[in-house]
Amino acid sequence: MTIIQGIIQFVYRIFTQPIRLGEITISVSLIITVIISLLAVILLARFVTNWLRDQLLVKWGFDEGSREAIATIFYYFMIALGFIIVPQACGLDIRSLTFLAGGLGIGIGLGFQGLFQNFVSGLILLLERPIKVGDYIEIEDLEGTIRKISIRATTILTNDGISIIVPNQSLVNGNIINWSYGNLNSRIHIQVPVSYGSDPVLVTEVLLAVARRESRVLSYPAPQVWLRTFGDSAINFELLVWIDQPKARLPIQSSLNYIIENELKKNNIIIPLPQRDLWIKNPEELRRAFNTHPVTIDSPSQTQSFAIQTVENSQGLEIESTNHLSLRDLLRKVVYFEEFTDLEVLGLIEQGYRETIPPGEFIFHEGDPGDTFHIILSGSVEIISEKANKHIRNLQAGDFFGELGLIMGIPRTAAVRTLETTILFVVDRNVFHHFLSSYPQLADQIAEKLVERKQELVERQQFLREMGILGEEEDLDLNPLVWIRKRMKSLFGI
Repeated sequence: MTIIQGIIQFVYRIFTQPIRLGEITISVSLIITVIISLLAVILLARFVTNWLRDQLLVKWGFDEGSREAIATIFYYFMIALGFIIVPQACGLDIRSLTFLAGGLGIGIGLGFQGLFQNFVSGLILLLERPIKVGDYIEIEDLEGTIRKISIRATTILTNDGISIIVPNQSLVNGNIINWSYGNLNSRIHIQVPVSYGSDPVLVTEVLLAVARRESRVLSYPAPQVWLRTFGDSAINFELLVWIDQPKARLPIQSSLNYIIENELKKNNIIIPLPQRDLWIKNPEELRRAFNTHPVTIDSPSQTQSFAIQTVENSQGLEIESTNHLSLRDLLRKVVYFEEFTDLEVLGLIEQGYRETIPPGEFIFHEGDPGDTFHIILSGSVEIISEKANKHIRNLQAGDFFGELGLIMGIPRTAAVRTLETTILFVVDRNVFHHFLSSYPQLADQIAEKLVERKQELVERQQFLREMGILGEEEDLDLNPLVWIRKRMKSLFGI
């Protein structure tokens, strides 16, 4: 027992023997106590941080990026506070360590300059939050979703599922495209060259139809088509669509390209190939070089040179035509729009939208506000009188309905129900208002066409009186054109 006690006392003296380093007095036991205490602080900080991020901040409704930023700042704050309090609580006077601060600062400044810059950059990212966890960003050739922002580096998960660690300094000093900043909406630009001689209105109509066939393209803001430039061998159009899935930007663009290629073929629109003209001087020398038959020259002006034209682009793509009417032709079947120019029809096409309705559903009921006009692109509908419980007639693809209700703001006098899955081109009151604002001169043209349907307007006017919408003093018989213009002005401010 004496030997064991001696060993214990010896070990005890080793652990408790004071060691003086200048003004500092420490011992092995004090060092171990401080280390264990700091490890406990780190574990506690991690536990509290996880609870704060995963439970408390979620309960308070913070988004993912805000939770990560708050939790990271809190984590490092707790550790920094622990490194200040724990040594003093264990009996180590840190004031006596101030003489080391100068040397440590020099060491950080010289040996750990890059690390310190990343540390400061991490604080900037967490406090200013130009990017946050969950954002989809693009920096140089790197593109992906931010998974973690630590005090030194940021983890980015690419579309290929690869996690890449990027120093925070690169994110602070570099040019970053943050597709998620503010909101997720972003716009895709797709270049579409077509051959000279193509109908610009038809090209625009086809591209807008393509945009609406891709389910991931947003209806609002509406897709647009721009005529960008007149190139050497093509008219260059550009399709612009909005999406709210920036991570799927490239797959959506690929899908649109496939649909564009297919629809251009269907509508006999040619995608040209590059065209070059090659002129060769001294054709006789060329003939002798290839030992060919003499070239017949009809005029002296041809003795110096002749043209050999490559036909790389003269044929373009062989495209089959379709027999169905375009949306432009369908709009011109409507009497009010039959005299519109191509640009005016294009404006109406750009601002309208498509809607798919399952079979057996009502598009509107009798007495509903007349705030939409419809063209049937595919499918069929039936018009019925709900009051009389009577079938009136069926409408097929290419027919239209509801135009008078839209233009005059007249309630529906019948109901319309789909007989099968039906795709409609819809112009609502907001779209029509915007269209008339762009082309105010068309209001008079439409009003003159409406006068030709005076009898129908008289019946609708009586219907409006019965509903209390019009007063007795508003008489259509006195001056129908004035009455129509006043009605359109009250509806659309034209």
